[in-house]
Amino acid sequence: MGADGETVVLKNMLIGVNLILLGSMLKPSECQLEVTTERVQRQAVEEEGGADSYNTSGKEQPVVFNHVYNINVPLDSLCSSGLEASAEQEMSAEDEVLTEYMGQTSDHASQVTFTHRINLPKKACPCASSAQVLQELLSRIEMLEREVSVLRDQCTSNCCQQSAATGRVWESAAGQLDYIPHCSGHGNFSLESCGCICDQGWFGKNCSEPYCPLGCSSRGVCVDGQCICDSEYSGDDCSELRCPTDCSSRGLCVDGECVCEEAYTGEGCSELRCPGDCSGKGRCTNGTCLCQEGYTGEDCGQQRCLNACSGRGHCQEGICFCEEGYQGPDCSAEDLRVAGISDRSIELEWDGPMAVTEYVISYQPMALGGLQLQQRVPGDWSGVTISELEPGLTYNISVYAVISNILSLPITAKVATHLSTPQGLRFKTITETTVEVQWEPFSFSFDGWEISFIPKNNEGGVIAQLPSDVTSFNQTGLKPGEEYTVNVVALKEQARSPPTSASVSTVIDGPTHILVRDVSDTVAFVEWTPPRAKVDFILLKYGLVGGEGGKTTFRLQPPLSQYSVQALRPGSQYEVWVSAVRGNNESESTTTQFTTEIDAPKNLRLGSRTATSLDLEWDNSEAEVQEYKIVYSTLAGEQYHELLVPKSIGPTTRATLT
Repeated sequence: MGADGETVVLKNMLIGVNLILLGSMLKPSECQLEVTTERVQRQAVEEEGGADSYNTSGKEQPVVFNHVYNINVPLDSLCSSGLEASAEQEMSAEDEVLTEYMGQTSDHASQVTFTHRINLPKKACPCASSAQVLQELLSRIEMLEREVSVLRDQCTSNCCQQSAATGRVWESAAGQLDYIPHCSGHGNFSLESCGCICDQGWFGKNCSEPYCPLGCSSRGVCVDGQCICDSEYSGDDCSELRCPTDCSSRGLCVDGECVCEEAYTGEGCSELRCPGDCSGKGRCTNGTCLCQEGYTGEDCGQQRCLNACSGRGHCQEGICFCEEGYQGPDCSAEDLRVAGISDRSIELEWDGPMAVTEYVISYQPMALGGLQLQQRVPGDWSGVTISELEPGLTYNISVYAVISNILSLPITAKVATHLSTPQGLRFKTITETTVEVQWEPFSFSFDGWEISFIPKNNEGGVIAQLPSDVTSFNQTGLKPGEEYTVNVVALKEQARSPPTSASVSTVIDGPTHILVRDVSDTVAFVEWTPPRAKVDFILLKYGLVGGEGGKTTFRLQPPLSQYSVQALRPGSQYEVWVSAVRGNNESESTTTQFTTEIDAPKNLRLGSRTATSLDLEWDNSEAEVQEYKIVYSTLAGEQYHELLVPKSIGPTTRATLT
């Protein structure tokens, strides 16, 4: 059935309701009422001289309702049924003719017209109150017409055909009535489709719902026009792959890969970039280059010259350009060579004449106040090792040939000893995130220390430089359960000592923020924050405070962060511990306490009873309670009584109500 047919049925139903009310007021033995209803839709051509389209005219096609009411009354009753007929009219010659009453009402706003014809036979009914009843009928019909008119303005069936701002209803070419929405300011209404045609970016029946770009590419959820992307994707339409840690806000994400800013590098742009990427001649650790052997400089771009050119030349690309009178790879004196250097010794070699009584080797630190020392060797020697030197010092060395107690001109060299390797490296305290390191001090002068913590996977690391008088260091901010290589190096000017190294693993951290919730008489729910370290399993223990009954232990897989403990004793205080285990190492436990609810008594039974008393018995609660409260009343619930009964020794307790 179309919208027009539904509207007629609705109106006829409402009229029928009022007429039924009228029929209930008239006694069946007195009157009968017949109603005929006809709906006529007049064309606008007849009333307005032509019908315009929706786009040119906003007037409706009028609708006319004709109603005929035939009221029959018993023939044996001789009384006038006219509503206001006089006694003289009742005796007139026209008594045999039906009296007809006509009325017409119109709703000019909605163009609906109601026409009523009421036919009453003369001398058909002796009802004394017929006139009053019929007057009430007319009043009810008029009220019904007003209600139908109001209802018609309010109800919609498909779409409106006039501006929604006017609140008017229009009839489409198909005869359907509807309400035209505003389209929320995001579209235009179409009579052809009888709906809103939404602007780009909006959808819905009235264009009120924003549309997400590309439907979030099927990789997220659209909420109020914005895409909430899945964890692997980002962008306004979730079409872009998300980069690790969003490039740490230090770069641009392009197709899932980070293009880092100049000063940063790494997969997630989380590492400081070293100058020149260490020129490919070293390893970058947290922005500092650790150069390969033979290279030096901030970016490892300079080649280290042998023995620093002995102080008699300048180093360029690893080659010594010696001063006049000196030659060799380290600009040492002619025929005098440095064969080896350590922190405490210098090994020398030379070429000399065969007829030499002995050689005198003189050496003195270049530092102010340095003591000059000598060493003599037989004349058939071609080399010597000078020992017991100070680490990190540069020495002036002269070698004289002695023939018949006459000293030759010396051949000389400047040689620097190496810095000593730090000794006594040990770890004083180790926690989940800190390691305290100690080592032995040096007895000679140098500039300072460099200490580094490098993870086993060689990702990231921490480097710190310390004064020379410091021999311990507490490194914080480490990862729990991580293995680190610790290096300690002594520094003097541009020289570095060989490192002393040791490995250490931080303690695994345990679960934190333990919480017990939803506690009942026998069950409790335990939650915690998982540890950051990789662990083998989570250890959950719980038991009564005081140690009664021992502890119950569960081994749980690391992903779990909650567990339900059951079969608890009602009304008891428990303690729960949660820790992490990896290998043979167990973390510190986090603990808390909770108390279970007391359980209710069970199996209430009725014992003996008299006219004034009742005996009750029940099973005691498992919890340690002191007394029970009995609340009782009559079935009517007029008055409630309370009675406190001490708990009896044994499995049950009894009480008598009087």
